[in-house]
Amino acid sequence: MPTLHYTPSAARTLHRLERGRRADPCRLRRVRRALDHLAADPLHPGLRTHRYHALPGHEHTAAWTSYINRGTDAWRIHWTWGPADGDNQDGAVVTVLLIGPHL
Repeated sequence: MPTLHYTPSAARTLHRLERGRRADPCRLRRVRRALDHLAADPLHPGLRTHRYHALPGHEHTAAWTSYINRGTDAWRIHWTWGPADGDNQDGAVVTVLLIGPHL
């Protein structure tokens, strides 16, 4: 089971969904559920994970995208496989690059 690490951008998005005037408990619940699925199995069928070829700001990174929800208010998790971590026994690390509206 991979360990999740967050870029500052992804961490800020989670923080905004949790607190402040932009807090959104409903969306936060969906994001956390998708992150739980991602941590358990990045290829979970509900995530509809697929390769993303042109992630702005991460053009030279093999990035993946996973669904949070679909429709007119579609949000995605953009992530990449990270380097092996000394604290992680199996060496699997998923780095969450961005969380937000479908690009």
